[in-house]
Amino acid sequence: MKKRKRNMVRSIILVASFLALLMSAVIGIIGHNHIKKAYYTSFSEGLHAAAILLEDELSNEFTGDWYLSEDGQLMKGETAVHDIYQAQLDALNQKTGMHFTVFFGDTRYITSLTDTETGKRMEGTKASDVVVNEVLNQGNEYLAANFEIAGQDWYAYYLPLKNSDGSVVGMIFAGRDTTLVEANMSAAAKAIIATFVIFFLFNWGVARIIISRSTRSIRDIVNGLKQLEDGELFFYVDDRTFNRRDELGTIAGSAASVRDKLQDVIKTTKELSGDVTKSGESLASSAEAASHVAEQVTCAVEDISRGAASQAESVENSVNNTNEMGDSIDDITARVEELSAAANEMMSGANRTVDTLSNLMNTNEGVMTSMQGINEQIRLTNDSVKDIAEASNMITAIAEQTHLLSLNASIEAARAGEYGKGFSVVASEIGNLSSQSKEAAVSIKKIVEALVKESEKSVETIEHLSVSMKEQNDQLTNTKEDMDQVVVNVNNVDNSTKMIADKVHTLNQLKNKFSDIISELSAISQQNAASTEETNASMEELNATFALISDAAADLRNMAETLSEKMEFFSLEEVSA
Repeated sequence: MKKRKRNMVRSIILVASFLALLMSAVIGIIGHNHIKKAYYTSFSEGLHAAAILLEDELSNEFTGDWYLSEDGQLMKGETAVHDIYQAQLDALNQKTGMHFTVFFGDTRYITSLTDTETGKRMEGTKASDVVVNEVLNQGNEYLAANFEIAGQDWYAYYLPLKNSDGSVVGMIFAGRDTTLVEANMSAAAKAIIATFVIFFLFNWGVARIIISRSTRSIRDIVNGLKQLEDGELFFYVDDRTFNRRDELGTIAGSAASVRDKLQDVIKTTKELSGDVTKSGESLASSAEAASHVAEQVTCAVEDISRGAASQAESVENSVNNTNEMGDSIDDITARVEELSAAANEMMSGANRTVDTLSNLMNTNEGVMTSMQGINEQIRLTNDSVKDIAEASNMITAIAEQTHLLSLNASIEAARAGEYGKGFSVVASEIGNLSSQSKEAAVSIKKIVEALVKESEKSVETIEHLSVSMKEQNDQLTNTKEDMDQVVVNVNNVDNSTKMIADKVHTLNQLKNKFSDIISELSAISQQNAASTEETNASMEELNATFALISDAAADLRNMAETLSEKMEFFSLEEVSA
């Protein structure tokens, strides 16, 4: 599967650009939040300062406390201040863009605010419960952010309005609608976004230029390395890449240096491989000619050697055969004598074995007769033991009856009273005797049962022994018959060994005469074979040497041809830039 190619430089720059843009976006968002926070802080401080200045001016312009007249006018000391303060609040509104209100209690009495729907001043309207609780009830300053008044969102600051005794009688309001704040924050956000877009476009343009130049240089290097991979050693790296002062310029210089060194090495290797090929061919031709002449000489020597060796081998075989025949005759003579002695000993042993088997058979028959008698005695004993067991059972039954009679007698004696006391003693003694008789009968029964089991085992054992003795007797009979046949065969072997001994003695005399003749022929044949073998060995060594030279020359020629073929992969043609 072909790998999908990716531009490394483009990937690196794009990742770096993405990270830079991400960082810029984060910095922009954080900056916008801080600007917004600082703006709102500054805005609230301005409202606070305006409210304090207004409160100070209104409180000190006329002496006296704040109160409402009987006709509902707001008074400061002895002065009705509505029209005076209204003009001042409108003038401040025109200069600062802020709106101001003077509350008496929770009601607006003097204000620059107007209702957006009716266009009338919002005098007589009430403050919200949150403001009333925080400022009027608790006497605290209060900053209201995004506070809705008459359908608009306001950013306002409330200050408590106090009389000389410190009691809170009203509030001072300084505020501004959030339209201006939002417009200013929107402008700041647009400026940040515009800066971000300009930076993005600039960064993208610079990245494109860097990517284009780096990609072009990398493409030059990659194309050159691909030509090197295909064996083309004449690739050229463009000057703009070669003259770069970064890592790409270093790589281009290294690639050109490798190209030049490979050209020199491959060119020299091709020249040497041609010379080696010619030398290998010349050496192989000379070695083949010398080897051919040596082979002819070797063939002639081999023919002579084969004749001499064949003659020597024949004579040697005759000598060996004669010696082996003599050794065989000597061995046969010794074996025949040993065989004759062994036959005599075997005859004596066989006769003794036959006698022993006869005695053993007679003894075995006596043992079988005795075993049969023992078997009869054990069977009679077994029958007697069974009779004893039956008698023991009868005693047990009698003892139980006696025990019952003693019980009845004791009962009758008890009924008789004084007259039956003597009879009661007799009945008690009879009961004791019956119990003892029963216990003795039970013990006899257990002993008899054990004797019955043992006698039955003895009967089984005797029967197995009888069968084994019978089988042994049969085997002894067969063995005696086999030994009788062995005695006959041993007699035949003894006669044959005596006849062979006479023939072997005659053959031994003929062997001695034939051995002397063969020894003389063997000496002559061995001298001829030794001479031809030495000559043949020398020629074989010479042939082996020529064969090694020929093989080495062929290997050298093959290696040179292989090297030439491998070097043909590289192309050394020069091309200009």
